[in-house]
Amino acid sequence: MAQPNDIKEKKRSQQFKTVHYMTRHSLMLTEKKGVTQMAENFIRTWRTPGLYKADVEKVYGELCEIGDEFTPQDIVDAARDESKELHKCFTWDNDIAANKYRLWEARRLTSEIVFKREVTENELPPAPVRVFNKTDHVGGYKIPERTFKVQEEYEALLQRALAELRAFKLKYQALTELEDIFALIP
Repeated sequence: MAQPNDIKEKKRSQQFKTVHYMTRHSLMLTEKKGVTQMAENFIRTWRTPGLYKADVEKVYGELCEIGDEFTPQDIVDAARDESKELHKCFTWDNDIAANKYRLWEARRLTSEIVFKREVTENELPPAPVRVFNKTDHVGGYKIPERTFKVQEEYEALLQRALAELRAFKLKYQALTELEDIFALIP
């Protein structure tokens, strides 16, 4: 007799033979004349409007031209050509680009300082907790004393955590093996 996991695996395998990717919201990628296309009721758009001064459809096409699989270096190499739409997505002035990179390093730095509880020999180590947190999209990083002692900051952090859980749920909703976990996310 087939086990429930065997049935799920067979079902999942059959789905992926006919469809590259599908979610419960009818987002489907289909193969048509060698080009992967979105279902008719979806459009490609930038996640953050105004971040890039380039046409998203042209950028998408140029990314697909690189190949079925590519690295960030492949993208930068393709974008060096000034005639490409991808070129508009990068900072080519090295002084400005260097400062932007330092800002990225500063963001990374704040995420690397964590609280870590010491554990005994028989305990599993808990996940580290970030020391600095951003509770909104306008302010800077908050010190722990502010985040955990000021009620409004704590509530904002909690709302941000819930939003990230919901985003995770949306991103991976096609993975039926995670349905039980997703049911716990409001």
